[in-house]
Amino acid sequence: MNEKFRFIVSAFLLGTLGMPFNAHAEKNPFEQYEKFLEPEDKVIITEKEEKITYSRNSSGVSASLETKTKYMNRYYGEDSDFQIYYNEEDTKLKNIKETKATHTLSSNLDNDEIFFDGLNVCKGRTDLREIGDKASFQYELEFNNAIHLARIVFAEKEFIGKHTISIEVPAWLDLDIKEFNFNGKVNKDVNKSDKKTIYTFTMENVKPLKDEKFAEPALYVFPSIIFVYRSATLSNGNKLTLFNTAQDQYDWYNSLMKQTVENNDFLCSETKKIVAKCKNDYEKIATLYQWVQKNIRYIAFENGIAGFKPQLASKVLDDKYGDCKGMANLLRNMLRCEGIDGRMVWLGTSDLPYNYSTPSLAVDNHAICAAIIGKDTIFLDATCEYAAMKEYPKSIAGRPVMLENGEDCILTKVPDNRPHDNLDSTYVSMKVTNNGLEGIYKNIQRGEDKIKFLYHFDDDYTDILASLRSSSFKGLPAEEEQVKITGTSSSDKEVVVEYPFTMSAPITQSNGKYYISMDFTHRFMSLDIETANRKTNLYLRYRAVDAFTSELTIPDGYKVSYLPANLTIDKKRYKFEVKYKQKGGKITYTRSVTLKDHTIPTKELDEWNKDIEKLKSAYMEMVTLQK
Repeated sequence: MNEKFRFIVSAFLLGTLGMPFNAHAEKNPFEQYEKFLEPEDKVIITEKEEKITYSRNSSGVSASLETKTKYMNRYYGEDSDFQIYYNEEDTKLKNIKETKATHTLSSNLDNDEIFFDGLNVCKGRTDLREIGDKASFQYELEFNNAIHLARIVFAEKEFIGKHTISIEVPAWLDLDIKEFNFNGKVNKDVNKSDKKTIYTFTMENVKPLKDEKFAEPALYVFPSIIFVYRSATLSNGNKLTLFNTAQDQYDWYNSLMKQTVENNDFLCSETKKIVAKCKNDYEKIATLYQWVQKNIRYIAFENGIAGFKPQLASKVLDDKYGDCKGMANLLRNMLRCEGIDGRMVWLGTSDLPYNYSTPSLAVDNHAICAAIIGKDTIFLDATCEYAAMKEYPKSIAGRPVMLENGEDCILTKVPDNRPHDNLDSTYVSMKVTNNGLEGIYKNIQRGEDKIKFLYHFDDDYTDILASLRSSSFKGLPAEEEQVKITGTSSSDKEVVVEYPFTMSAPITQSNGKYYISMDFTHRFMSLDIETANRKTNLYLRYRAVDAFTSELTIPDGYKVSYLPANLTIDKKRYKFEVKYKQKGGKITYTRSVTLKDHTIPTKELDEWNKDIEKLKSAYMEMVTLQK
């Protein structure tokens, strides 16, 4: 090496290595968040600020929500996308400011190829490249009626370093701020003066919305704030009652319903054709319910005032599509055409943790219909295509509802489901042959399991064998004609699948012995839950019973040399039971899993896992037959 060049390189290295490392190393911009982040947190929100203010005039109260979100890139070339939904009839999006971010606005208002939709969406995306790159997006939503700003949540799909919500409540507004799931995670500061009270809520290091295995709905987990607007003194000095009570909330709903009154002559004539062969009111209810389920396409779109004003029944009939409230209004009016007491019903589905002790639009996100005959109230959710009359899907079962009752309202509940209302029951009769085990397989599904099954198939049940093979049905024959399926109408209480089967997997022959597994479904095997980092309760969605019975004919010349032990685990929220019984030349195996509750709290998950392991061990047991 050239001596002059060697000297320059040596001097450079000595000088560089001799300097403190921190003088050259850039400070880690994520240092304060590192212990809270996961590898999949590619873009984070360093700060989110939301400010709510209120204004008044002589007719009402409006609200403004200003939001500013700051993003930072954790990996090279990653971006974050987000959506802001608003309805031009109720809200306006304005004052958008963005740095290293872009947005587009879209609406279906003028798109005749889709359908009329009052929902607008602002689709935004960050434009980040280098690690540590920063972006920001801010906007204002203006609500022409403050009651439409009903809820705010401490959660995003990204990690949030600091989330601040500031609410300025003027002295002329009577507003209750209801806190949900705070659990000591949110700091609250109140600054009160003669003219206004400022509430500031701060939450730091907010974990993102992530899917845990069988996780509870987000609003049961993340902190949220519900706004209860009691009353306001307007600019002209008049006092305006808003949602001081549930009755006030109903009055608002009822005022929207009155705007849907129309001449129903055509609707009634069409209704008469549909129920022409019905012999009584119950048959009429079931027939009209099934007709709307099958003939009106459900599309969950925002239309009408804050998504609460129904479409005219005649329009839903003409269009052959509608959202929940439109379909409910159609069915309500059809029932009334036949002299049946049809009523509108508002409710929050099982995704919402609220009830009517908190009068707010945040409490409700769904609408159904009710038919009343004497003392019998029958709830009808036409958006659930395969639910029979008096069969309530998990989304509405047991939920508190607001029932239309003229100028008053009735607060009541949809009947809840018992475990046996959601039944998946299988019966197998089998014998040993040269091909393995052969026999008859019969599966019965009711309630939620029936609804799920029917949703899985097309109405014409094309390619049903392929569909069945992709699910939990075992030993299906090659010919579709051998598979018998009954109960495929929404009016049927159960669907039954029956077919002859041949299987080799559950039986092994060795040294003159047969080893036979009496249960080849092994249900709930995968329901053990990792608990070390678990944040949410185990949410099984609905109460249910899963039962399996198999009957084995003992081959001639063989006897039972080993019959596994029985297992019974009976806990507050579930029951596992496995039983073997030999009588004469047959062995009967019964296994049942009863979910008494749809939620297992995190503190009980270790016990749940141990019991699942016992159930797994029971599944591994085999009957032994020998000569």
